[in-house]
Amino acid sequence: MSEIHSFGNLPIIAHSWNKDRTQIAVSLGKNDVRIYQKVAGKWKLTHTLCEHLSRVLAIDWAPKTNQIVTASADYNAYVWTFENDIWKPQMVELQRTSRAVCCAKWSPEENKFAIGSSDKNVAVCYYEKDQRFWAAEMIKKKPKSTVTCIAWHPNNQLLAIGSCDYRCRIYSAFVKTVDEQARTSNWGKITNTGELLHEFQSESGWIHDVAFSPLGDNIAWVSHNSIIFAVTADNPSRITMEITSYLPFRCIIFMNESTIIVGGHEFSPLIYNYDQRNGTIDFLEKLDRQETSTGRQSIGRLFDQPAMQTQTPEPVSTHQSMITQIVPYQKENGNLKEIVIEAGQELRGDVDETLTVELRSGKAEIFGTELAIGQKYQFTSGMKFAIFTYWGCTVNIISPHEDYYVARDENPMHIYLNVHGMLEQLRQKAETEKTRGPRIMVTGLPDVGKSTVCRMLVNWAARLGRTPILVDLDVGQNQISIPGTIAAMVVRRPASVEEGFRIEMPLVFHYGYKTPGENIGLYNEIISSMAMYVNIRSENVEKSLISGVVVNTCGYIRQEGYESFKHVAKTFDVDIIIVLDSEWLSTKLTSDLPGVKVITLPKSGGVVPKDAAKDKFRENKIREYFYGPRNNICPHVFTIEFNEIKIYKIGAPQIPDSCLPAGMILKNPYNKILPIAASPALMHHVLAVSSSNDPEQLLAKNILGFVVVQQVDSEKRTLTLLSPQPNVKNKLLIVSDISFVDMK
Repeated sequence: MSEIHSFGNLPIIAHSWNKDRTQIAVSLGKNDVRIYQKVAGKWKLTHTLCEHLSRVLAIDWAPKTNQIVTASADYNAYVWTFENDIWKPQMVELQRTSRAVCCAKWSPEENKFAIGSSDKNVAVCYYEKDQRFWAAEMIKKKPKSTVTCIAWHPNNQLLAIGSCDYRCRIYSAFVKTVDEQARTSNWGKITNTGELLHEFQSESGWIHDVAFSPLGDNIAWVSHNSIIFAVTADNPSRITMEITSYLPFRCIIFMNESTIIVGGHEFSPLIYNYDQRNGTIDFLEKLDRQETSTGRQSIGRLFDQPAMQTQTPEPVSTHQSMITQIVPYQKENGNLKEIVIEAGQELRGDVDETLTVELRSGKAEIFGTELAIGQKYQFTSGMKFAIFTYWGCTVNIISPHEDYYVARDENPMHIYLNVHGMLEQLRQKAETEKTRGPRIMVTGLPDVGKSTVCRMLVNWAARLGRTPILVDLDVGQNQISIPGTIAAMVVRRPASVEEGFRIEMPLVFHYGYKTPGENIGLYNEIISSMAMYVNIRSENVEKSLISGVVVNTCGYIRQEGYESFKHVAKTFDVDIIIVLDSEWLSTKLTSDLPGVKVITLPKSGGVVPKDAAKDKFRENKIREYFYGPRNNICPHVFTIEFNEIKIYKIGAPQIPDSCLPAGMILKNPYNKILPIAASPALMHHVLAVSSSNDPEQLLAKNILGFVVVQQVDSEKRTLTLLSPQPNVKNKLLIVSDISFVDMK
């Protein structure tokens, strides 16, 4: 659907939007630039920039710095700065330019811009802070004819220009006084300003426009003979071209790495697909689908008509004349940055909205999962990531916010990797001697990175072909199941960078609370049940026996929490305990568990307290269970009658001894199984579907799945449930203190 904005009857020679698309600067073929602002759905003229003496040919509005550069046929270019409600101009020193300045464009980082003129000059302009003026550094190996168009590479240091000598060129635009250091590029080594890296010859026809793809790996241009050209950095010697039957094109942009939009005398923008692997450019569709007239013909056919026959062209598209310029209204990759990570450094991020990562060169990993070169990884709000490289790498980041940084502090990744090496040696020894592999428990204070260390250890093991068992006893932030449970799974392949572990058949036990302290007795009992199943699995599957077990624990270490740690170590028969960032805990465990090897490791500098984010994490984890990690699953909502199910709660409140009859002792109230009547109090609570058919075996049996109570109708005696399945297979349900309000 197109949106039409009208600014009179004059042709628009150039235009540019401000950052939030509420203002637009246009040139209507005169010597001024008019700035309009949208007020109550209509465009209102707010400013007129009058400094040029001849027609303005180019406009570019920098969204971050809010500066406008204009170029004109009067041989000049101006940079306009908005101060005190006035646009103030400053002339750019273009001493060697003696003809019209045809094009001007800001660099992606907006610390410089480039201009091209009809006297064959190309200049990279930047602000001299000491002298307080805009200087221009001319490119010496200039084209042989008028420079008609300019495009910047996303790395801010490469420049593509098109000219009337039928050639497209790529230059180095590195300026020592502006750029800190030369960056890597697939197009060649970036050195001094104006170094010619590539020169591409077109068949014929002067070039009207040129564009880099969002990641900068492809370049495309259009010429006056209606041909589209494209080249990829992987094979710059092969020029792909598409000879079209349309009228000449005047402009071109990339929507993504392969989709191209062109426009010109055809009145309607056209969409093409560039397949760099096969070297083809294929037509997809017209962007403007309003064409209904058949009266338009090619120029050649018009001369074949009888002399007295007149042609009355009918409106065939939204545009009623030639398209002079195409600019993105909303950029998908408008915030792309290329980041170089040195060996031993880590790129850390806490995503606010969305963030896309692509490894361009080198080797890197996220929490032990290796990244593939050229593959895009998307992270959504609330997700955290840490890209570490042992050898150095280059990545592209696309994010509307700068919610990431390169950490240059001391990183414990080498220490963690050494621990993995030690564990692998133990596995190899167990494989040779036909014995049991290592069993590791990771513990420490809250928010020290226990889950991350466990994830890395099992991912590294899986990359070597091992199948370790991961046990997660963190009921608050479980990475296998939803909050309020403990879970275990066999890790056969490294976790997905975006979605985590591919959980096929996890073993899950119901607990029902967010912290172990709310019912420590129940917590210890289900740990014993979990350990029994894990031991059986290890004994029956040799590969799992050799690969070992990695146990993640909660951060609840005081009083009964510490006793629970000892209980975990004994029930799982742990060989090694890894303590993160707690000398006190390490010393105490060494003393109390003399037969277990205790290792103290530092926490990563990227680990921060996350109390405020825990509730959001729990909500997202439950939502992911019902809707999938990418909201690609549609759960079922159905009604079930009260008498079709039985609901239980595990654990009774502790009754003070003073309230009991004399001499009476109440045993084990923590694991008491209590029937619950369906009532409105169950609204939004998570119910666990037990695999047991006997209420007395609820503690000993694992969970099949979960449902959420969305509505309770006491009159009709029905419950409305949200479920991943169209029905409840087992009718024994366990109520949880965990709640989930489905706002989707």
